[in-house]
Amino acid sequence: MNNNIKITTFVLGLMRTNTYLVENQSDKTCFLIDPATQSDNIVEYISQQGLNLKAILITHGHFDHIGGAHFFKEKYGAQIYMHKMDIDFIDNPLEFGRKFPKFEVDITVEEGDIIQLCGQKIKVMHTPGHSLGGVCYVMEDVVFCGDTVFKNGYGRYDLRGGDVVALQDSIKRIFDLQGDKTLLCGHGPSTSLVYERACSSMI
Repeated sequence: MNNNIKITTFVLGLMRTNTYLVENQSDKTCFLIDPATQSDNIVEYISQQGLNLKAILITHGHFDHIGGAHFFKEKYGAQIYMHKMDIDFIDNPLEFGRKFPKFEVDITVEEGDIIQLCGQKIKVMHTPGHSLGGVCYVMEDVVFCGDTVFKNGYGRYDLRGGDVVALQDSIKRIFDLQGDKTLLCGHGPSTSLVYERACSSMI
């Protein structure tokens, strides 16, 4: 990882979702991944560090990963990136009784897209299985993998748009990435490609 890049994790909401803030400490730009809820802690951090929030990247459309998107978009003018196949969740969330303000997606992402943000090249991997439009965001030695892979586990496939075969295929593609990378998961601790390749029972 570039020495100027810092990743801070905020655990938010009832589902204890990992919301990641990625900052370039040189130019003071940053982006969020999966803002679960409005968060005073994130606002305070951005203010204290003098950061400019450029974008919000969504790994998938479940309520516990997008609940704060409207707030941060409105407050900072950040652009929202999301796969088109999960946009339906904004108007038709999963029925868990959770409500969140609706928002517009600025840029739809697809397999193989390269996003240039905060001095970083971020590759989009379309990784369906947990949802139709689930994606991973791949940086040099880090993968933001949403709810596709967890430490010693993997995402649910019994929710709307879930598919166990697609999930298996997606996990295999993640494991096929070269070398070792840190996997920053949607919930729980981080893990690594080397560890999960050795331990996973999904493949």
